[in-house]
Amino acid sequence: MPVSNYLILGLLLLAAGLVFMLRRLLKTARVEVFAEYPEHVRILTSPMANFFGIQSRGMRQIRGNGILLLTASQIYFRMLLPGRELHVPLRSITSVETPNSFLGRTRGSKLLKVDFRNDTGGTDSVAWLVPDLEKWVEAIRGSAELN
Repeated sequence: MPVSNYLILGLLLLAAGLVFMLRRLLKTARVEVFAEYPEHVRILTSPMANFFGIQSRGMRQIRGNGILLLTASQIYFRMLLPGRELHVPLRSITSVETPNSFLGRTRGSKLLKVDFRNDTGGTDSVAWLVPDLEKWVEAIRGSAELN
């Protein structure tokens, strides 16, 4: 068998291993997040949202996939790798938008962008690529009492 075939086989095995690992991480994260935020607490859930970053951290931060929840009091996001969490209290949200890009990044679809006041009273924003974008926009605007 030529070396290139071994290389392709090795890359396929590596990709399969990564997919298996990510599925396992997602399953574990769902169990933990859903235990902390049971169904009666959740207003809206996206089991796979793509995080585009936080404005104040700049363009060089890690973006990735995770679980996005809307509860009666906050937007909660848990990134799979690294295992970071983000809490945005609904009372701190100032607006919700749907831009095509955020921090110089785009995926060819509109994003969910949330502007909010941070812990120091300054303004900041965060964005995700989510399924059912309009549903998220309406739910956040209604929950945060925005127009």
